[in-house]
Amino acid sequence: MICNWWTTTRRVLGLLGLAAFPVAAQQASHPPFSDVDLSWAVVDNITADGFRFLLTLENDGEQPLPPAGWELYFNMLGTVDTARVPPSIRVTHLGGDFFRLSPTDAFPTLAPARHIVLPLSASGSAIKNSQAPRGFYFVVSGQVIPLREVRVAPFTDSAQTMRWPQDRLRMPTAASRYHDNRALTTLDPSAVGRIVPTPVRVEPMQGSWTLNAAATIAYTAGLEREANHLADALAQVTGERPQLAPGTQGSIVLRTDERRPTEGYSLTIDPQGGLEISGGSAAGVFYGVQSLRALLPAGAYATPRSSLSIPAVRVEDVPGLLHRGMHFDVARNFQSAEAVRKLLDLMAFYKLNRFHFHLTDDEGWRVAIDALPELTSVGGRRGHTLDERDHLHPAYGSGPIPDGAPGSGHFTREQFVDLLRHAAERHIEVIPEVDLPGHARAAIVAMESRYHRLSAEGRAQAANAFRLRDPGDLSSYRSVQGYDDNVANVCIESTYRFIETVVDELVAMYREADVPLRLVHIGGDEVPEGVWQRSPACQTLVAEEPGLSEIPELFDYFLRRMADILGSRGVKLAGWEEVAVENRFHTPGPKQPSAEFVSKGFVPFVWNAVWGWGGEDLGYRLANAGYEVVLSNAGNLYFDLAYDNDPEEPGFYWAGFIDARKAWEFLPFDLFRTARRDIAGNAIPDGRYDNAARLTAEGKLNVLGMQGQLWSETLVEPSRWEYMAFPRLLVLAERAWVPEPAWSLIDDRAQREGELLAAWNEFVNRLAQRELPRLDYLHGGIGYRLPVPGAVLEEGILYANVEYPGMTIRYTTDGSEPTTSSPQYTSPVQVSGPVSLRVFDTRGRGGRTVVVGS
Repeated sequence: MICNWWTTTRRVLGLLGLAAFPVAAQQASHPPFSDVDLSWAVVDNITADGFRFLLTLENDGEQPLPPAGWELYFNMLGTVDTARVPPSIRVTHLGGDFFRLSPTDAFPTLAPARHIVLPLSASGSAIKNSQAPRGFYFVVSGQVIPLREVRVAPFTDSAQTMRWPQDRLRMPTAASRYHDNRALTTLDPSAVGRIVPTPVRVEPMQGSWTLNAAATIAYTAGLEREANHLADALAQVTGERPQLAPGTQGSIVLRTDERRPTEGYSLTIDPQGGLEISGGSAAGVFYGVQSLRALLPAGAYATPRSSLSIPAVRVEDVPGLLHRGMHFDVARNFQSAEAVRKLLDLMAFYKLNRFHFHLTDDEGWRVAIDALPELTSVGGRRGHTLDERDHLHPAYGSGPIPDGAPGSGHFTREQFVDLLRHAAERHIEVIPEVDLPGHARAAIVAMESRYHRLSAEGRAQAANAFRLRDPGDLSSYRSVQGYDDNVANVCIESTYRFIETVVDELVAMYREADVPLRLVHIGGDEVPEGVWQRSPACQTLVAEEPGLSEIPELFDYFLRRMADILGSRGVKLAGWEEVAVENRFHTPGPKQPSAEFVSKGFVPFVWNAVWGWGGEDLGYRLANAGYEVVLSNAGNLYFDLAYDNDPEEPGFYWAGFIDARKAWEFLPFDLFRTARRDIAGNAIPDGRYDNAARLTAEGKLNVLGMQGQLWSETLVEPSRWEYMAFPRLLVLAERAWVPEPAWSLIDDRAQREGELLAAWNEFVNRLAQRELPRLDYLHGGIGYRLPVPGAVLEEGILYANVEYPGMTIRYTTDGSEPTTSSPQYTSPVQVSGPVSLRVFDTRGRGGRTVVVGS
């Protein structure tokens, strides 16, 4: 292994254009810290204790880098092994993903054009460019000097591209993608559905109906908001806003029909009778409006037309799930109010109705609480600091400057209220998440800052009023994200005073927005063992509080008090699955449902369902036990996970890889019917889940719905959330609306697989022919992920395809990057030499280029 490691190391150094470990030995008085270039190269993932990598510092300036007097700070998601470092440096873990590298007496002077290579180790594995350490900056005599982002060496060797020794998945190639896509075909537009999510019934009729500037929207009582929404939407595609008229006399009529299911609707487009949308409620009418918008020609969103012909049709529809949700994390890396508003608009277009707003976490508090301004002035800002009195330390490469996005930022009270109203107008319920008792570091640090400020003013009682930390607590723990100080102390009254203050302000903001607050999500996840064990306050509470006998019981005590605080304000408690299981601490192994909180109406969002880990059926067991559950399964519905294991695909992969099809195959009422491979890539054998829980009849009624999650650790660029969310959000909407597609009800496996493939082929044609072209322009255009083409060269003939048949592929044979002017691939073609291929959208935006025949 040592020999192989060294061979790989020398090859990686060659890819970086570097020789092995050269050093220099001269000094100058003005070191060029800002001229240091950094390179990162993974050497080996196939180890028993993490992965090996090389960090290279190269002096690209004209002055030597001195051997002392500086510190280098950075963020890295894998925890660096600080005990296994070269003798020339020290590495200190400062918490989370924050590290400091400093020179020892053995560090050499680094002359211009010279470099030093530092072999290091870290936990886990690294197979992605997006896992490179980020946010490097020097601190020299108190001066902060940001550096350019690190260069990343290519991932080519199996030791670099495998996640662990047993990993059976191989990095995709142009050829493997081509073979994966061969079962897909481009369909005639007449065979492709026009609406996502798929309606229950669509009956085409003869003829068409013309929408033009003379259209009038009539609406019955209670539908003025929906009528205005439709008028604004039609103005975007016709250039003219239709007139509105209360009543039923108009070319377009919106009305309610209480005989229909609450969110159900019918849409009738009749050449003679005009257009009518009837819904069981205003929400049903709203969803009918979205279906009408979907029926409009996709090209009209790019080029408005004064007159639009719409095929005559009758649509009858009702959603299959009550909770059709999307989670968005703005805490780890902040997203603007404009980005959230855009996501809400797109959720509404695809009939999603629950927005899980992840507002707080260890690395950021993102909503203003007027009574506690430090929550945002300190907890909502990141930058260089060692005492965190004014702001949090950097995370996820946010850098040393305190007020830069995405590390810093928050929603003002006015912005938050505006977002609540924006969502409500689109029939989307906003479920705020305030993470407690774990994932609470931003709040803890902010309240410590408040404590120090008021203590310095001599106001001891006020200083302690909202503190979340027991100053005498000597407990030792380490969270999954690498913190030893991110869990609020549940034994001090100031913690509950803090919670009451935050909840009361949330209630007030919802009241100001005239929106009901039904659920507050408290997180409750990933609390490490060891917390509170050596807290004097907790030891006293356990000794004095009736019903408590040991420290671990404090988690239940906390949940009871949280439930009482929320319940007294008419709000139910929601949380991740930990709030509904017996062992609530973050420990390995399957969890068992807890009987205590069923009667309190806790709503668990079940997330830790990874194929092969043993907890895949927890959602079903909780539902069968009486909990109303939201399926949020990481193995199918975590949209921060990478689409595949190509190193250039950003995202995590701890729960596997999630392409659009994997999310589409998720069956909320029968998870195991489409179970194919475990997280290691092994085929799941027949019978693997024979003993897993299935939903009982009552349990099925307790499945409120499903939800996609978009966490933001890797959303380091403003538009990356669009790339990660789309087109997977469309697949989420499809399955949440149609949880039991016809193919899923077929018992014969071979027949079911055939029907599944046919249905998938139709759906991806819908994406390519209608949905993605519309997303090129809808709400300002979406930067969705463009698929990477598949291709092979056989005897000089180029064969190419794409996972969304019908999308445009262009190619070159001269080594250049394909552009919109390059030849379009439409069928096998004779070529010579290496071929570069790339997929383009209707705007001319290109995806990643692949090369075959090189």
